[in-house]
Amino acid sequence: MLQQAHALQSKMQAMNFLHEEKGIKIAINGKQDVQSIEITDANLLQDKESLERSLCSAVNGAISKSQREAALSMSSELGGLF
Repeated sequence: MLQQAHALQSKMQAMNFLHEEKGIKIAINGKQDVQSIEITDANLLQDKESLERSLCSAVNGAISKSQREAALSMSSELGGLF
């Protein structure tokens, strides 16, 4: 069981997720480290407050997505033990 848990942890850390929201694209890995941020809406560059709000929302969305996907993966890999 411990070996299975370590294998699952390694698999989850190697996962990558892409989340796009409010003109911002975030790439995040399974360790929830942000890998890249791309501003796809040039209008955000003109309004600092909108950019800041959009960045917060997009980063939080990317983290939530990675957590959901990791939980789904974990539940299917471990046969619903958690």
